Amino acid sequence: MGHDDGRILGIPEIDGALSTALPPGWMAVLTGPSGSGAPLLAKQFANAGVGSTPVLFYTTYERTLDVEEAFEAFGWDPSAIKIVNLADEYYDRVLVRGLEIAQAREGGLRLDQMTAEHPKDRVASRFSLTSRMLSDLAAIDTPFRLVLDSVDFFFEVLQASEVTTVARQIRYRCQTVGGQALLAMHSRGHDRAFTGALEDLADVVFDLKAEPKGSRYETTLYIEKVRNRPDLQRIARANIGASGWSISDMPDVPG
Repeated sequence: MGHDDGRILGIPEIDGALSTALPPGWMAVLTGPSGSGAPLLAKQFANAGVGSTPVLFYTTYERTLDVEEAFEAFGWDPSAIKIVNLADEYYDRVLVRGLEIAQAREGGLRLDQMTAEHPKDRVASRFSLTSRMLSDLAAIDTPFRLVLDSVDFFFEVLQASEVTTVARQIRYRCQTVGGQALLAMHSRGHDRAFTGALEDLADVVFDLKAEPKGSRYETTLYIEKVRNRPDLQRIARANIGASGWSISDMPDVPG
């Protein structure tokens, strides 16, 4: 059995079949380019876990305030979710530190002199994105829900093989304690060998596509993979309403 109350994306037409097909712990990948609405679906996935598990939402490109306001706009409570802004932490503890070192060198100050004067900064400069996330997960020994929006930032600052390793560790933790994780990926420019590896690791793969139709865009949600249940692959027309994403047209799914 999947999530305790059967919620996966918070879309009943999809959740019903998937919740009975998935093991207690699983990992999903969500792909969707800019303009597809994938970031909102990632937030809806997070909100679907509220009330039954701890929920961790890692953002890598939005301001924390913007994430909170997006939740509130659809009637979801951001205070029920732990929001971690990895981009801000990386900037403050790595990029700013690097800039200070560069400025010091321009001024004739050696690195050993600078670290001696700022011992706290020396620790901060070793900040690791992967350790930051995995230490949070290691502290949880009960089912959880996790969103990483998005993996694209990890591809920018880590070796691609390291990103795959992180995904493996997240999936292992999900399997160990019964967690559910969603890794969102918005760019199509990554090495296909590594993005394909992420999708191979995933138990479920969702893809959102927005295509012009007349004067409007029509969005389609593809359920491209359900591990061991290819009969549950579906293509559905999706719409955004007052409570988030919903499905307006999808072929019947076996019960």
